[in-house]
Amino acid sequence: MKSRPIKRSDALKRLSREHHFGLLFTWKIKQGLKLNVETSRLLDYLNYFWEGHLKGHFFSEEVLLFNKIDADVCKQAKLDHQMIANQIEQLNSTKQDDRNAYQVLIDRLNDHIRYEERVVFPYLEDSLSASLAELMNALEGGHTEDFKDVYHDQFWVLTR
Repeated sequence: MKSRPIKRSDALKRLSREHHFGLLFTWKIKQGLKLNVETSRLLDYLNYFWEGHLKGHFFSEEVLLFNKIDADVCKQAKLDHQMIANQIEQLNSTKQDDRNAYQVLIDRLNDHIRYEERVVFPYLEDSLSASLAELMNALEGGHTEDFKDVYHDQFWVLTR
């Protein structure tokens, strides 16, 4: 039986679309690992994505959502954000060639995105139903356009 897409409130649709970019990012890194791309190239893309999208996405979620409600699901999501940020910092500080460290990072990010979509967002939609319109306005005001991944090195594409 095919699973149906998650019906998301209008207020959280932008963040869900941004999660799609996160899942694409994890797929690209996974492809790079599979194609045995040098870790220096993976790290360059990781930093591009972190600075251009992911760091701001985490900030928006925390300020506009997770800090508004004292719930274990929000605390876990914030903890996940911190662990992911720490892993990125660790990869940058050591410039390590440990391919497994990249796999651990993308697995954690992938699991985190799925957790937010399947657990955190439904919880928030129920808990914050009265203020979702206000939230939507804040999200729209903080974002001028969708992230465009126009990275110059498409290492994830197999070339012959």
